[in-house]
Amino acid sequence: MRKIILSLLLLASQFSFSQQEDGKLLWAFPITDYMVDLNDSTKVVQIQLPDAFPVKEKQFGLIKGVYTNSHTDTVEKGYGRCHLIKSDYYYFAIGNNKSSVPLKKGDLLYTFIDKPGSFIAQVLKLASHYIELDNVYDQPLFDRINVYYQWTEADEKRVIDSAVSDIKFTGKYFLANEPSMNKLITKGPFKGKKVLSLMIACKASYVKDFMSYIIARPRLYAGKKWKISEIFATWLVEGAPVPTSPAY
Repeated sequence: MRKIILSLLLLASQFSFSQQEDGKLLWAFPITDYMVDLNDSTKVVQIQLPDAFPVKEKQFGLIKGVYTNSHTDTVEKGYGRCHLIKSDYYYFAIGNNKSSVPLKKGDLLYTFIDKPGSFIAQVLKLASHYIELDNVYDQPLFDRINVYYQWTEADEKRVIDSAVSDIKFTGKYFLANEPSMNKLITKGPFKGKKVLSLMIACKASYVKDFMSYIIARPRLYAGKKWKISEIFATWLVEGAPVPTSPAY
């Protein structure tokens, strides 16, 4: 019973990648449109996983909404256990939804899985919230599933370098074609500089700071695909915040 309570507390309150339980880490999976009422207060939901993801029967999961229009979209929508595994489909009985927001396709089910043997740094932490970062051509900088199986320090550097190149390219394009977008930054460490000019001068350290911000404040980004140049520019305009503690 003590272990059950601990699992629920960690899932419900901490959504921190650093939170581990016996060599496990927290990972998010989108639920499908399959939803069946088990009783008046419990729904069975479905996630589809590759075989190597170590989700077992009876383990706990907690569902969070995905941001659409406001932070209220990201409320907790209940928790429960995996009660059936059929091929690559996993079924969780989810109750205790104390919000007024119904479950829907794409909501994220967070559960503990075995810690992978691959390189754990910022990209894997982003993927744990089912976040995809794309370049200006809508091509993903990394595969948010495959990073679990195999990821190296060289892969991490490649993604950072690709993000820097994409941000620089985007900044140059808009400075040449829409210079009015080169807005003055009014707060934060880059106060007094202009957003497109900073993008053109982008460094790996800027991208790492931005990724740290997403990891610490994942509610807006979790479960979705984003063009990194667009959300990086927004982050600059907002003062390039880098929180020192997570807030979920």
